[in-house]
Amino acid sequence: MLCAADASVRKYALMQHGSLQMSVPPAWADEVREPPGGVPPTIMLHPRSGPAFEILITPIWRARPDIPEATPEAMRGSVQRALDEAKPDSVEQNIPIRELAGASGPGFYFSATDKAPKAGEYKYLTQGIVKVSDLTVTFTILTNDGQEQVARDALDMVRSAAHLQP
Repeated sequence: MLCAADASVRKYALMQHGSLQMSVPPAWADEVREPPGGVPPTIMLHPRSGPAFEILITPIWRARPDIPEATPEAMRGSVQRALDEAKPDSVEQNIPIRELAGASGPGFYFSATDKAPKAGEYKYLTQGIVKVSDLTVTFTILTNDGQEQVARDALDMVRSAAHLQP
């Protein structure tokens, strides 16, 4: 489990939507990709050194105030659709959706193993959604053999996420 002493609190600006704060292991580098047009950014995390892994975090806000917030049922449905897409290439045939209780809301995720990763691709996929205040945060964790702790730390990081209002 990621301890507070082992992590640094990092804040990621979300245009006019405050910021996303997470406890990130100090050995992880980050990069924020901001597409044009006011679309939510994607936070990319990877090791500063050592074996490669990739973590993608996208905090999504409602486009308009009259759009309802994502319900747990809708979030679970999104995770189920992602699982259905991953399943044909997965070693596992029975992939459960797991609950992920974040600091400020519910979430769901699944983990799968690619049965034939190509050179440069990752063997393990963990993907899901968690509610962080009024944000819906999607995450993808891509790892290889021997990186189980990276996946656990990434889930702890997502659990720790907080939305700081402007």
